[in-house]
Amino acid sequence: MPLDTGAFADRAEAGHTAQPAARPKVTLDPDMPIGAALRAARQTLGLSLIEISETTRVRERHLEAIEAGQIDQLPSRPFTVGYVRAYAKALGLDADATGVRFRTEFPSPDDELHTPVGVQHNRPPSSKLWLALGGVAVAAIVGWNVVLRVMDRPAPQPPAVASAHAMALAHANSAQAGPFTVDTPLPAPPEATTPAPYFTPLANSAAAPAAAAPVANEPPRPFVAQGAVYGSAAGASPLIIQAKKSLSLEVRGPGGVVYFARQLAAGEAYRVPALPGLTAQVSNPGDAELFAGGVSKGTFSQPQMPLNVAG
Repeated sequence: MPLDTGAFADRAEAGHTAQPAARPKVTLDPDMPIGAALRAARQTLGLSLIEISETTRVRERHLEAIEAGQIDQLPSRPFTVGYVRAYAKALGLDADATGVRFRTEFPSPDDELHTPVGVQHNRPPSSKLWLALGGVAVAAIVGWNVVLRVMDRPAPQPPAVASAHAMALAHANSAQAGPFTVDTPLPAPPEATTPAPYFTPLANSAAAPAAAAPVANEPPRPFVAQGAVYGSAAGASPLIIQAKKSLSLEVRGPGGVVYFARQLAAGEAYRVPALPGLTAQVSNPGDAELFAGGVSKGTFSQPQMPLNVAG
């Protein structure tokens, strides 16, 4: 997930994009690895890794790993791609093209969970495998025998009530015609009651994601700023996303337009602009708390969630 480069202006503020300071244009050398090409471009601009780290909010050791091509020293693949894009933006390069080139040079996705360091997986002895297979075979044989016994069992005979029923009909037909009486009809069965429909929390709120998890067994609590609050108050929606612990937050619009991307410290928050079609992505859903109208609506239930803001 990309982090805030610091050179971006909040696109929701007055609808204008801030103009970055003029700097020489650089390009990535196509004959060099992506990390070495980024390092060469940075050195051409006379920038240090510390300056890039302060601009992108990416740790210096992660930038060094990108330049050295040490992908195993970086976080999961979505964060790594975000770091590369943020690095490219800080150098004035095309972030999308740089991200595509990085994926081309490092095509292996970082989706699999790696074995923790120091943990060894011992293969089970072959004898246990044979015992398991033997148990399955025995169970199959027993089951087959049971099925055969059930199939060979004769069908149960119906109770002998046909003759008695026939005698009753014959007696009724031979009886003389006479007045008939009808018993009082039985009362109608009580109507089945339909339980009231269950509405999940936040489902009726037009300004909250439909899948946010409410805070269990706690009364709604108001929003209290515990750090910097990013995003312009002018034109903002009733939604505020606050970090309970340090996490990365990225808010995108239709077409993948990035409106906000930053590493939030604990207590820092972001005012969501009143724009339609926004989507929030966080590194840890349980640490991202949503406030609507100044009242807590609970934490995120998944890393990527739509923000239902009336545009």
